[in-house]
Amino acid sequence: MAESRPIRIIIADDHKLFRSGILSLLDEARGIHIIGEAENGQELIGLYEKQKPDLILVDISMPVLSGIQAFKTIRRKDKDVKALFLTMYEGDEYVYFTRRIGAKGLLGKNTMKGELIYAIKTIAGGEYYFGKNYDDEKLKEIEKKYRQMIATDVVDGNIQLSLKERKVLELISKGMTSQEIANKLKYSRKTIEYHRSRLMQRLNIKSFPELITYAVKFSMVNKLFDEE
Repeated sequence: MAESRPIRIIIADDHKLFRSGILSLLDEARGIHIIGEAENGQELIGLYEKQKPDLILVDISMPVLSGIQAFKTIRRKDKDVKALFLTMYEGDEYVYFTRRIGAKGLLGKNTMKGELIYAIKTIAGGEYYFGKNYDDEKLKEIEKKYRQMIATDVVDGNIQLSLKERKVLELISKGMTSQEIANKLKYSRKTIEYHRSRLMQRLNIKSFPELITYAVKFSMVNKLFDEE
């Protein structure tokens, strides 16, 4: 019986050392073939269009375009794209968000080799994988939990956000770039980046992935995740 063709993968992460580590982990894995590397979201989009991989392993936070932004761009053209997000930031809210935008999986960067290979093969086969603790029942609980949250559970009542800041948070939660938000709100990109920076300062948030987490929670409790 002929052996099935290998799963063709592109790795996208801005840390070369991490990409090298993944390459080493998967080098001897049967049925998996790395066909390209990208160090930012823009490169990932270009590589995907040229290579048409079976699956992308992508970091959530990258320069130029984040992994989320790149994935959304790719998915607008190819609804069948399969993505496994790898991140240092784990939690139910990330599972909810990545599922919401259409990703098939999410794993922490400290995941062991065996589980990573299992996740790759599972997702390439058309299923999803968000970790050993996330079965159908758990995923349904997360869906229900985040749709029922109330604003006072996740928003600091001592911080009053302006209407403009709330709108920027809403659009960040949808994975929009600064330029896309600027176009949507009819402001300059610099103005949007200023508001994003100010939000991070006011909310004591240290990184963009943390801001995404906050934006997702904020948006969900304000019913900004209605079905499209």
